[in-house]
Amino acid sequence: MWKLKRRDFLKGLGLTGTGAMLSGNVWALNRLEPVGDTLASEYPYRGWEDLYRNEWTWDSVGHAAHCINCMGNCAWNVYVKDGIVIREEQIAKYPQVNPNVPDANPRGCQKGAIHSTAMYEADRLRYPLKRAGERGEGKWQRISWDQATEEIADKIIDIFEKYGPGKLKTHQGSGNQTMVRQAGPQRFASLVGGIQLDGFTVVGDLLTGAHLTYGTPLESFTSDAWFDADYILLGMINPNATRIPDAHYVWEAKYNGARITSTAPDYNPSAIHTDLWMPINQGTDPFLAMTMVNVIIEEELYQPAFMKEQSDLPMLVRLDNGKLLREADLVEGGSDEVFYHWDLNSGQAVKAKGSMGSDDKTLALEGVDPAIEGEFEVEGIAVTTVFEQVKREAARFTPEATFETTNIHPDVVRQEARHLAKARKAIVMLGYVTSSYSNCLYTCWSYALALALTGHGGRTGGLDTSWVSWNHPRWTELATFEGKKSARYEPGGLGEFLRGGMMEGAREHFDNAKLKERVGFDLDDLDSMIQESIDEGWMPYYGEIKGMISIADNTFRRNKFANRYRDEHLRQASELYVNINVRMDSTAEWADYVLPAASHYEAWDLRTQGYHRFCNIFTQSVPPVGESKPDWDIMALLTKKIQERAIARDIGPIQDGDVTRDLHTIHDDFTRNGKFNTDLDVARYIVENSPEFGDITLEEAAERGFIVMNEHAGINQPLPKDEPYNPFVAQTEGKKPYETLTGRLTFYCDHPRFMQLKSSVPTARLYAGPEASKYPLHFYSPHARWGIHSNWRSNKYMLRLQRGEPNIYINPKLAKERGIKDGDRVRLFNSTGEFFAQAKFYPSIPAHSIMMEHGWEPHQYIHRKPMNNSMATFLQPLELVGGWGHLGFKYALWNANQLLHESSFDIELAKAEDIAEPRAV
Repeated sequence: MWKLKRRDFLKGLGLTGTGAMLSGNVWALNRLEPVGDTLASEYPYRGWEDLYRNEWTWDSVGHAAHCINCMGNCAWNVYVKDGIVIREEQIAKYPQVNPNVPDANPRGCQKGAIHSTAMYEADRLRYPLKRAGERGEGKWQRISWDQATEEIADKIIDIFEKYGPGKLKTHQGSGNQTMVRQAGPQRFASLVGGIQLDGFTVVGDLLTGAHLTYGTPLESFTSDAWFDADYILLGMINPNATRIPDAHYVWEAKYNGARITSTAPDYNPSAIHTDLWMPINQGTDPFLAMTMVNVIIEEELYQPAFMKEQSDLPMLVRLDNGKLLREADLVEGGSDEVFYHWDLNSGQAVKAKGSMGSDDKTLALEGVDPAIEGEFEVEGIAVTTVFEQVKREAARFTPEATFETTNIHPDVVRQEARHLAKARKAIVMLGYVTSSYSNCLYTCWSYALALALTGHGGRTGGLDTSWVSWNHPRWTELATFEGKKSARYEPGGLGEFLRGGMMEGAREHFDNAKLKERVGFDLDDLDSMIQESIDEGWMPYYGEIKGMISIADNTFRRNKFANRYRDEHLRQASELYVNINVRMDSTAEWADYVLPAASHYEAWDLRTQGYHRFCNIFTQSVPPVGESKPDWDIMALLTKKIQERAIARDIGPIQDGDVTRDLHTIHDDFTRNGKFNTDLDVARYIVENSPEFGDITLEEAAERGFIVMNEHAGINQPLPKDEPYNPFVAQTEGKKPYETLTGRLTFYCDHPRFMQLKSSVPTARLYAGPEASKYPLHFYSPHARWGIHSNWRSNKYMLRLQRGEPNIYINPKLAKERGIKDGDRVRLFNSTGEFFAQAKFYPSIPAHSIMMEHGWEPHQYIHRKPMNNSMATFLQPLELVGGWGHLGFKYALWNANQLLHESSFDIELAKAEDIAEPRAV
C-alpha cells in the first residue's frame, strides 16, 4: 500500500501555500510552511504569521454592553484597530458583593461575542434614506441629514396644523433599553405629546398577576439571591437558553443542596439539569399552582403568622354581596379604602392598618390577632375572611381532579407542595413566556398565593418576575422632560390590538362558544369590555394616527396578524412614517424615511436594568459607521429643524389640553438650552448627578467600564452593599405596606369585572388552544438561544449554530403520522394564514404540539410568509380594569399584554409547487 510520509505531506502543504500566494489567493495564508531548522539564525519571513499576531494587537479599548431587549446587561471590552472594532471580550471584573456568594463574572453570551461583526454586516444602515418607490418596494434615495430632517419636520408640523397634537405615534421599542438611547425619543415624545405604547405589553412581557398581588411586577431578585435558595421552581422559564449570564446561580444553588424543578412542556436545556422535570400540558400552569395551594391548605402546611401580617387573607368579606367590608359600609362618609379584620383578642372587627386609606402606614399588628377563618357579624352584616373564600375555591383543584388537565401525577404534586412548604427559601421563577398566555394573571396570582401561604417573602423567597427596576431620578427627569409635559402613554396590547385591526383576525380563528368555555369570555364579551375600559377611563386609547416615528422597534415583524397589522398602520400613518434604526429590518423596509442610528459601540450610554447591581458604561469606542448618529443626537437634530421650520412658517404655540406645545422652543427645551446637545452631554449628566452612582466622574466610570450602584438604587428599599437583593424585605422586616389597595399581598379583588368573570380569588383558567378553534395542534413560541427577538437572527455566525433557516420543532410520532422526515419543508396553516419551515425532530415535545422559536425575519421565510401572519391573538379583559386601588393604567406595571400563544395550527408536508419561487415575468 502506498503511504504518504509526514515530511512529504508538509512539503506539499508548503508548495500549495506558496502557489496560492503567488496566485494572489490570500485565503491560502493559513497554510503551513515547513521550516527545516527552527534554531537557525535566519528564520524565513512569513507574512501570514504577522497578520495573525497583529490580530491580537489594538489601538484602543472601549467598553459597551449588548442590550437589545436582553436582561443580561453584560460589560464587554471593545478592541479597536485602525478605526475598526476587531473583537470584543467580557470585562469579567465585577467585584464580589459577598464572600459567601459567587461573583457575577464572567457575564456574556454568544450574541454579544458577535456584535463586532453584526455592526458591519450588509443590512447595517449607513446613510439617511428616502423612499423612492411605493412603500415596501425597496427603492431608496440617499439624502443628506439636512434634507431628511427638514422634510420630516415639515410633515410633523403639517400633522400638528391639520389634526392637532395627539396623532403622531412616537413609539420606541425594546431595542432602545439603554438610558441615553431611550431618553432621547421619550423626551421628544413628551414635548410633542406623542403616543408612546407600554414597552412591556406591546411584546406581551408584563406579569400582571405579580402586580395584582404585590403592587408591582418589577420588584424582584438579583440573580445572586437565587444562590441561597433551597427550592427553586422554574415555571415556564428556560434560563440556560434565555438567561445565559445568570443561570449559573441556579445550578450553584443546586450544588448547595437546593431542589430545582421545572414545569415545561418540553425537556428543554434547563429542565435536563433539574432534580425533577414535570412535563406539564401546555397552558395548564395555573391548575398546577392551584393544586399546590389545595395541598398546602388540606395538609395545613401554611404559616398563619405570615398570612395574618403580610396578606389580605384575614380581611373581612361580606356574605351578602361578596364585597370586602369597608369603612364606608359602617360609617357615613367613611373611606372605600379602609378595611377590617376580626381581632381574636378583643372579639370584634378592627380597622386594618396600612391600606391606601389608612393613616397608619404600617403592617405591624401591635397586639391585634386577626382571624383567618370563621364567620362573624359586624353591625348586622354577616362576614367571613378572604382565606375562607380562598379555601372554598382551592377545594375544587384536588390533585386527582387536575391530573388529566395538567399531566402531573397527584403524588408528584403533593411531593412538590411539601417541598415548597418546608423550604427555608423558596423561589418560583416565571419567564416572559408566562405572560404570553391569556391565563398569565392566574398563573402568577396562584403561585404567589402558594408562596404567601407557606411564608415565603423577603429573605425567605417569593415570586421571581425576571426584572428588577432600579431608581434613576436623573434619567427619569430627562426622559419625561422634567415632568412638565408628557407623552400620551397607552397600554401596549390594547393599542396594538385596536390600531392593528386584530379583532377581525381573532374572529376568523376562534370559535366564540368554544372560546368562552375555555377562557371564560368570548370575543363579543371582550369587545364590550374593551369599550367599557375606555369609556370608564380605566385605560387610555388615542385612536387613529396620522404619522408614526418608530425607534428601534421591529413592529412589523413582531406583531400578530403581521401583514394585517402593518397594512392598517401604514393606511393610518398616511402622512408620515419615519424609522430610526441600526439596520434595514422588516419594519424599516416600509418607511418613508429611514434614519441610521449608531450601534452600541458607537455612542455614549449607560444601562442597569437586569439581574445585578452594576451600571455598565458604553464609551464611544469608534465613530458611528457612515453617517449614522446616536439616537439622542438624531432627536436633537430633528427638534432643531422643527423649531427652525415652525418659526419660518409662523406656527405658534398649540394648546393640547392643559399643556402648551410650543414648536418655537422645542429644540431649546429638548437640549435644555444647549446643555444636552449630544449623547456624551447626557451620559455625563446622568453619571455625575445621580445619587445611586455616588461621587464619580464619567471619565472614572469609563475607565472601569461599569459603576457599582449604592443604596439609593433601590426603589422599594435600599440596595444592600454586601448582600444580594431580595424583594420586599422592607415589607417583611420593616413592616412597610405594599403598594396595594389593602397595603398587603392581595388575594381578593372585588372589582365588578373580576366578580363577573368569577375571579375574585386566585383560580385557574385554560388558555384557548386547539379546543377553541378547528385546528388540532398546540403551538408555542419561546425565546431563541441564537437571537434576541429578531436581532442577530440573520447573523452568519448565529445561523451556523443552528439550521440556518426558520424551523419548527416536531415530535417524531406526529411527524410519522403526517409522513414528515427530519429536514423536510412543512406547511403550518390555520384560518388566518400559512407559513413554511423546516421540520426539526424534537422527541421531548408533546406529540401534538409544535414549537417554533420566535424572531425570524419575514425575508428569511419562503415567500416572505412569517409565523406571525397566522398567529391569532386577543386580550385578557381582567388586565384592562381600573378604578380599584392599585389596579388602573400604569405604564410598565398594569395594562393588557399582547398574547402570543393562544392560536393553533395544522401541519402537512409542503408541496413542491407551494414552496417554489415564482418565475420572473
